[in-house]
Amino acid sequence: MRKILPFLFLAFVSCNDVETNNSVTQTSGELDSIITKSSKTLQVSDTVQKKSDIATEKKVFKVVTQIKYLIKSVEKLKIEKLELVRELKSSKENVRVDTVYIETKKNFWGKEKTTINVKSDSTVKENVDTLTTEKKVIDSLYRK
Repeated sequence: MRKILPFLFLAFVSCNDVETNNSVTQTSGELDSIITKSSKTLQVSDTVQKKSDIATEKKVFKVVTQIKYLIKSVEKLKIEKLELVRELKSSKENVRVDTVYIETKKNFWGKEKTTINVKSDSTVKENVDTLTTEKKVIDSLYRK
C-alpha cells in the first residue's frame, strides 16, 4: 500500500491540465495606453503630494507658534501667581485711631457747657512674612 500511494498521487497530479496564459497576448496599443495612464497618475500623485506637504507644513507651523505662545503665557501667569501670593503674604494694615475729648464746664449760673475735641492718628502697619520673600524657581518646560 505504501508503494502504491505515491504512484496514485503522481497519476492524479499528472492528469490535471496545465493552464495556458492567454492574458499576455494583448496588443502593443493597449500596453502603451496603460503605460501612459500610469505615468499620468504618477504625475498627478506627485503634484498632490507636494501640495499636501505644503499644507501640512503651514498647519504644523501655526500649531508650533500657538504652542510657543501658550507656553510663554503660562510662564507669565505662573510669575503673576507668585507675585500675588507674595503680596498676600505681606499685608498692609491702615490703622486709624480716633481720640475724642469731651469737656464739660459749669458756669456761675449752673449751666453746663460741653466741648468735643477729636484727635485722629493714622498709622500704617506692614507685616512681612520672611519665608515668602524668598525667590522660588518657576517650574517650566525648558529645564537645563
